[in-house]
Amino acid sequence: MKTLKLPEPLRKYGALLLVAAAGLFLLMWPRGAGPPASAAPGTEGETFDLAGLERRLEQILSAISGAGTTEVLLTLKTDMEVVVVQDIDARSRRDAEDGAVTSSDEEHRTKTVLAGAAPIIRKRVYPEFQGALVVCDGAGSASVRAAVLDAVSALTGLRSDRVTIAQRAPNRR
Repeated sequence: MKTLKLPEPLRKYGALLLVAAAGLFLLMWPRGAGPPASAAPGTEGETFDLAGLERRLEQILSAISGAGTTEVLLTLKTDMEVVVVQDIDARSRRDAEDGAVTSSDEEHRTKTVLAGAAPIIRKRVYPEFQGALVVCDGAGSASVRAAVLDAVSALTGLRSDRVTIAQRAPNRR
């Protein structure tokens, strides 16, 4: 019986080639249906909850010494925006590389890149606040107004001229 004689490079680097092939095989192995690698944990379906933020602000502002019961109303200048990863189709990419200009919209199509059934999110642009109204029991005190103003400005990014702090009506509880 004749034995097979391997070439010198294959004998010398055979184990390394075997490990590299196994690594390549594992990289190509299909993954589970978990979130895409680019998505941070807990970010799928994330939305901006203005009413929830107002409630949270009411809770934290009412904890300021002397503020008492607090109500908060926030207005937005912009809404939340989710930017997804998009890809230009192969023909449009080829035309762009060649410097060719075409006038047909059908020839320039972008496609949203998906990971499973969900789009890959490039970034989230959170809303920008326009103004805030805070009504609280302790707004008659200058020190309480200053503390509430500082807190609202710090938490929303609003300048002081965009925040109004008013005294709560005595019959409104």
